This record gives sequence, structure tokens and C-alpha cells, in this order.
Amino acid sequence: MNLHTSVWSYEDGLRHLAAYRPPHSRKYLAMYASEWDAIVTDPRLMRVPVDDHLVHRGDGVFETLLYDGGRIFLLAPHLQRLRHSAAQIGLDLRIPDERLTLILEDLFSVASADHALSRGLARVLLGRGPGGFSVDPAESPSPSLYIVVYQASPPFMETHPEGAKVVFSQVAPKAGILATVKTCNYLPNALMKAEANRTGAHFALGVDETGHVTESFTENIAAVDASGALLIPPPDRHLPGTTLQRVSELAEAAGIPVYSRKLTPDDLRGMSELLVVGTTARVTSVTDLEGRSFPIGPIGKRLAKMLDENISNPKFLRCQ
Repeated sequence: MNLHTSVWSYEDGLRHLAAYRPPHSRKYLAMYASEWDAIVTDPRLMRVPVDDHLVHRGDGVFETLLYDGGRIFLLAPHLQRLRHSAAQIGLDLRIPDERLTLILEDLFSVASADHALSRGLARVLLGRGPGGFSVDPAESPSPSLYIVVYQASPPFMETHPEGAKVVFSQVAPKAGILATVKTCNYLPNALMKAEANRTGAHFALGVDETGHVTESFTENIAAVDASGALLIPPPDRHLPGTTLQRVSELAEAAGIPVYSRKLTPDDLRGMSELLVVGTTARVTSVTDLEGRSFPIGPIGKRLAKMLDENISNPKFLRCQ
């Protein structure tokens, strides 16, 4: 054969793997894979089979959990949403919540012991499983589960105390279960993030074909009207956020009215405060919406403080 590309043996591959230490992998602290039913801490072993339909079809669902102050925040709602997402696409999460919780706790314990982890994230990926390269889910004999713990960045407002710049996205929002189920089909989300990067914005907001705001690429949007009420778009064209749900509960416990209401871009421009809410964003105040200025207002500050206190103390449900 007259080849122009190297052909490696198994031993060649192992030698390359032994020397492979890219800088970005340093933040990957621990991984569990159902294939092994074990945890590994060397990033060189944190691999997913290329024939897993999760990889080449995006056929899977996921959750991202926050670990802060020695606790996993909102674990039960995340696991509930993971099971709901899996059921919506016909995936069977065969591990009971009790076992899954133990795996997560073990992963964070290992990461904390090896890296003095104080704040981290766990990406839980449930895939269709290995089995081939067609689109047929039946090709995979059993689902796969991968969980990776990695270092979390500081909350947005810690690194951007001036607030967030936001633009409206030109990327068509997802529809049907792709919009309301946390699947691994995140190409539109990635395109929205790239769009925000090109414009110098921190977040981009989707707008559906009826002219109503949906969500950002990985965060929800909320608004504060002139009366001080918190307005949240109903989750009919976007994912119902676990962090936003907790913020809503905290707001109601503190006497802040909360309403579900569809919002247009013009509605947002007329609000007193705009907020971006999510696992990593926490409660982020929007200070620039395509040139329209907003303050870092009292409701946003109050909700951000309450959420931070709830993360550090899960029993906290009202402003002390």
C-alpha cells in the first residue's frame, strides 16, 4: 500500500496517549463511565466511544450540577429532569437515584481530595450507547452513562460586576421536545454563543416565530416590571430551568410577586430590570440590551444574595 497517513499499532496509540497532556484537560478532575462502573482521575482516560450514538447523533440527554461548599445544589430536581428528559426520547436510566447520588458524591469526594475542590460542576451524560453509526436507536444494545467533574468558573457577576451585555439572536430557536427537553442536540445553542462572541455580547436571547423571547444558550431570562414583580416566560419553547425555579421560590418566600408571562423584545426594553439566571450564571443583571441601558437593580441584587445564601445553606428560603 502507498499510504500518505500513518497507521498506528495499539502500542503506538498507548505511547501517544501516555504523552498527551493538553492544557485544557487540567480542569477535568474525575470521570465515571458505566462501561467500567469505575472512576478515573487521569484526563487521558476520559474518553467516549466514537460509535456511541451520543457522539455522532447527539442521541442523549444531560444535566449539569453545581457543587459548592461541600454540597450538590438542587440534586433532586436535576435527577428528576434527567429522568423526564430520558423518558421523552425513550431512554432508560437503569441506575436508581440512590446509586446515581452515591456515584456523584464519590466523584466530588475524589475531586475534592485530589484538588481541594470548593466549587465544581458535574456533567451527567446519558447516551443511547455504542453500537454503530446509523441513526437507528435499536443499533445500541444498552444506554451509556458518563459523568465528568470539572472545575467551575466563578459566578458571572464576580468576574463582571458591571453586568452583562445581551443581544437578540438570529438563530432559529428549537421547537417541540428539542426545546423543552435537555437533549444533547445543542448545535443551535452553540451557534447562539458564537453569535454573542462575534458581537461582543455575553449572552444572546432567542426569539421564536411568534415574536416571543425564549432563552439564552444555557440560561433562562427573567424580568422585573415597574411594580417590582418578577416576570418569567412560560417554558413552552425553552427548557424549564432548575435554578430559575429555585429563584422563583425564593422570590415568593420573600414577598416578591412572581408571574408567568410571554415577553416580546419590546416588553424587555420597557422593564425595570433584566436578569439572566442559570446554574453557572446564577442571578446575572443585564445592563445592556442592544444599546438599551438597565441598572443593577434592587430586585436582582436581592435575588442574587438569596440564591447565594441558599447554595451555601439549602434550608435558606427567605431573606433574613
